[in-house]
Amino acid sequence: MKQLIKCLLLLSLFFFSCEEAQQNDMAEKQLVVEAFLFANEAIDDIRIKTTFPLSAEEDLSVPINDAMVTLIKDGQEYELTSLNEEGNYHYPGTDLLVETGDVFQLEVIHDGISALAETTVPTPTTGLHLSQDTLHVPTVQLFWGADSIRTVIQEFLGQSFIQANWDNSNEDLYYLVVESVSDTLYPIFPSQLAEVLAQFRYVSEPTDASSLTFLAGTLESLGTYSVKAYHINKEYADLYENREQDSRDLNEPPSNITNALGVFSAFNGDEVFFEVVRE
Repeated sequence: MKQLIKCLLLLSLFFFSCEEAQQNDMAEKQLVVEAFLFANEAIDDIRIKTTFPLSAEEDLSVPINDAMVTLIKDGQEYELTSLNEEGNYHYPGTDLLVETGDVFQLEVIHDGISALAETTVPTPTTGLHLSQDTLHVPTVQLFWGADSIRTVIQEFLGQSFIQANWDNSNEDLYYLVVESVSDTLYPIFPSQLAEVLAQFRYVSEPTDASSLTFLAGTLESLGTYSVKAYHINKEYADLYENREQDSRDLNEPPSNITNALGVFSAFNGDEVFFEVVRE
């Protein structure tokens, strides 16, 4: 998940590195924690890695795969295990749920460093609904000729906007994820035309609005699609709102990790579906 979250956190870690450059030897011992919990979803989005030099032009951090990572809920400890060689961790059991209002502590121990953090699962998205739940795709025949085919596709794209709406009287931050949930994929247009359509997976930037519109006509396959609107927790909202800084005033961005860099946060959302079908 969560590529948008990763990008924002990477941007913030640049500013963290500015602070590190002033701390010399301490910077070499720092951990970076990227830990996100999603209500009613598997716990598999926790990553531990090293920092990287401010002078580097790209992310040179090294995954840490041998840390002791523990989640604590209501005083009960749940040990996470390494998921792969990329520094990702997950909870393999089925007895730990992430629910609205839960308070979680995170403890990461590695090479003499003990990092601690806490987050609370926010309230879920409410009132989520779509402007249409079925998108009808026209049939295209190759013998029609290029001009006719182009006209049909343009008309379809021009009428395929779907708006997602939800309750947001407090102007909190939310973001939207749209993705296919069909086991079998059937191309919307003939394979000869599929190359002109970009592979579709929509992840919005956070917004304090109560609706977002996406162009469903750029989907590549027929079938069922999921639309999730996630309510963003305060820690991540602070990170997002602090993402733009003047290079002349490099303040340390928000972090709720003690003795390490990064963010531990939680999200809560709702999900609706729409179908893409042939006319």
